Amino acid sequence: MGRFWVILIVVIVLALLVGGGVGGHHVSKQNDFCIACHAYEKVSWDHGDHAFTNCLDCHTKGLVTDKVQGARKVYLMFTGQNNPHNDPPSQLHPQKTSDNCAACHMTSEVEANDPAFFAQHTGMMENFDTCQSCHDYSGHDPELQALRFEAPRFAQED
Repeated sequence: MGRFWVILIVVIVLALLVGGGVGGHHVSKQNDFCIACHAYEKVSWDHGDHAFTNCLDCHTKGLVTDKVQGARKVYLMFTGQNNPHNDPPSQLHPQKTSDNCAACHMTSEVEANDPAFFAQHTGMMENFDTCQSCHDYSGHDPELQALRFEAPRFAQED
């Protein structure tokens, strides 16, 4: 009878871990989850050119990488080592931002549906390093995004 209880406890723990993992994955890929900490970024996005695009359409590197980086950021926030509103703005990472732009705007589907756009931008990218060479921001409204530094969500203790 003792063995039965051990097996039952192991099965219950595994079911909770799997259920929690699946549930956590589902919750953490929703915009509402992101804006719990990144409200200024969401407001700046809503006033930018891509208001109907989801956060993870641009901000994802794959399931494992995203979850590891996300857990790291949550740990840093809860231990007081980081405030999500003081992360460097995306303009400090122009190549990453350009890669995100190209993932949607320079696809074979765009080439088929808008060959003039695709040809023009392919030519431009041969002469310029990043999309920001011609476009002044990453899709977020830069003035609204800058407000996060004036009003951080979490108080910083000295």
